[in-house]
Amino acid sequence: MNKAFIIIGGIVLAIALLAGSFYGGVAYQRSAQARNQAAFLTQRGFGANGTPQPGFGLGGTPEPGGARGGFGGGATGSIKSINGNTLQISTAQNVTTVNLDDSTRIEKSAPASVSDLQVGDRVTVTGQRDANGVITASQILITSTGQ
Repeated sequence: MNKAFIIIGGIVLAIALLAGSFYGGVAYQRSAQARNQAAFLTQRGFGANGTPQPGFGLGGTPEPGGARGGFGGGATGSIKSINGNTLQISTAQNVTTVNLDDSTRIEKSAPASVSDLQVGDRVTVTGQRDANGVITASQILITSTGQ
């Protein structure tokens, strides 16, 4: 009889250890998934709850001037000046230079052109940032006009 209790106790203990290990693994994977998701969103300019952070465009790591680098660059702010195909965008942090080229798409609620850009317009710029911080725009979205 004593032997039966020892064997049954050993089986119960083994089952408890297996169940505890399984639960611990599941809990670890859930927390790792949450950390990875938060890191993914943060690197792309979103808060942990998925809301966009103000002053950041699309891209990877934060850079001065409300822009992000990595796989792209961008800025959000008001147009301070327009000189030909060069804009100065006043962001929450500073003023960013944006170069336009023939492939730059400019849109509002419908496709637009360089002549639609006005000083004071709020815009979101996406494109590549060079070593000097100047963005060559691939797209400009006019979010509101200065008028």
